[in-house]
Amino acid sequence: MRRRRQLSLGLLFVLALPAVPATAVSQPARSTEQAKAAARALADKGWELFNAGRYEEALAAFRDAEAQVHAPPFLVFAARSCERLGRLLEARSLYQRVLDEPLAAGAPQAFQQAQADARAELAALAPRIPTLEVAVTGAAPGAVELTLDGERVAPAAPVERDPGEHTLSARAPGQPPVTRTIRLSEGARERIALDLPPAPAAAAATASPSGHATRDAGSDVKTAALIGGGVAAGAGMLAGVVFTLVANGKASDASQQWDVVEAMEGGAPKCAPPAGSYQAQQCSKLSAMVDDKYLFSNLALWSFIGAGVSAAGALGYYWLATAPSEPEKHMHLFPLVMPGGGGLVAGGVF
Repeated sequence: MRRRRQLSLGLLFVLALPAVPATAVSQPARSTEQAKAAARALADKGWELFNAGRYEEALAAFRDAEAQVHAPPFLVFAARSCERLGRLLEARSLYQRVLDEPLAAGAPQAFQQAQADARAELAALAPRIPTLEVAVTGAAPGAVELTLDGERVAPAAPVERDPGEHTLSARAPGQPPVTRTIRLSEGARERIALDLPPAPAAAAATASPSGHATRDAGSDVKTAALIGGGVAAGAGMLAGVVFTLVANGKASDASQQWDVVEAMEGGAPKCAPPAGSYQAQQCSKLSAMVDDKYLFSNLALWSFIGAGVSAAGALGYYWLATAPSEPEKHMHLFPLVMPGGGGLVAGGVF
């Protein structure tokens, strides 16, 4: 801190040129003096802001001072402000600008010290700059457009960025883009893999022998038929079980009614009582119960039959649809001429 204060005082000394007689001061000289005075004021303000930790404002003050009068120390302090703000790439650029400036042999000591400080601080800054390397899979390398914070970058090549959050995006023609937010810390050497998902059409299709994507419609039909047959068979079995239970219940009711009629007639019931009598009503009730029992028994039987037919039909269709087709039959006739006669020769697939 002591050295930086000395550097600031040395800079102010350089800017404070000896006064000249008023009679000899021209208009350009006044403008130069005004610019140096403004630069001194801005440099002092920037120094105070820097020591107060207000680096954004300090950076603006040092940039304004440099705009008034060029001096390498202004750029060094601007670079240090950028460092404190985490803008390491900008700080490196400012340090490099100071180093790239050729100084005359009689350059002020403050300028030479600024260049020496820039060299040392640039060497210390370099390993702090994070790098990011991105590998993209799921698409041809030449077809991938990779951007970092909206700027196009090359896949599998290290890219330098300031510490903090960054937005990474990869896209390829016909494929959904992939976007990720990443955080880089100082000195990090990150390697990230991005996997591009396949295009929706490609994911829902299979590859044909010619290499083009095509949907297997026959497979979908077979699957639908198998599922439909299974559902129909299951429904038939369930209905058969329900009708069987109902038929058994009706048979039990008819058996009890048979006992009632048998007790009324004192033996095997003949159900031939006078019309309208109580016995006739009980016989009619017995007849209805017996009819219901046979009705639900038949319904149960046909439900089981329908379930079996549905299952057999679905399985049969599936097997037949997946069986390899027979080769097409064809026949060729060729004339045959021999010394003793002639004829026809048949050949082909039969």
